[in-house]
Amino acid sequence: MNNLSFKGYTGTIEASIEDDCLHGKILFIDDIITYEGNTVHDIKASFEEAVDHYLAYCQETGKAANKPYSGTFNIRVGQELHRKAAEAAYYRSITLNEFIVQSIQKTIEQNGILKVEHIHQHNIIITDNKTVSTVVNTTEQQPLAWGSLNAIN
Repeated sequence: MNNLSFKGYTGTIEASIEDDCLHGKILFIDDIITYEGNTVHDIKASFEEAVDHYLAYCQETGKAANKPYSGTFNIRVGQELHRKAAEAAYYRSITLNEFIVQSIQKTIEQNGILKVEHIHQHNIIITDNKTVSTVVNTTEQQPLAWGSLNAIN
């Protein structure tokens, strides 16, 4: 995804085939601010100019400019998840806020992919009568399927 960034604001870049130009809008604010240009250089300059005009307009009119991110937000997670998160934070000797920040950071770093690791061990036992049996030990859960192994052939 190609986005622009200037003074803490993020803007999109989209192409209009019909109008043969590039256009975009500032993301993550309540106001609607758009800009356009014919080249990548033009769209960058137009975006930065739009941000500057927006900030100047807000200052002139006394209107508070929307900050793209304040660093604070409220979430609703339900009582049970709230309790579990508080317990997890307590057992890690960190605050609930630190636990939430670490959880979000970990999810973003993994691109939303939950990575589950577990260790398991396979013991293959071949007895004198050439009967093969398999024992599987796992720390996560029981194996989903058991299969026989032919080690003779």
